Amino acid sequence: MLEKNTIEKPQELSDKVLKKIVERRQELGISQTDLAIKLSMTTSGYFKVEKGESKLDLIRLFEIAEFLNIDAKELF
Repeated sequence: MLEKNTIEKPQELSDKVLKKIVERRQELGISQTDLAIKLSMTTSGYFKVEKGESKLDLIRLFEIAEFLNIDAKELF
């Protein structure tokens, strides 16, 4: 009998990471606009990332983690 696979599906993992990014940003009192500026993005572009409407690549993920003063591993 096969064991149940406990690996998260990609969309579930993405949602989890984005939720942690939002929580950390809010915890630090950083607005979406401020973070977008630091990332050289438009506010609407960053908003789409947080909402999962735009894909987040690894480079951008590490940049966000750096600006949020958190180890990227903690987002997973």
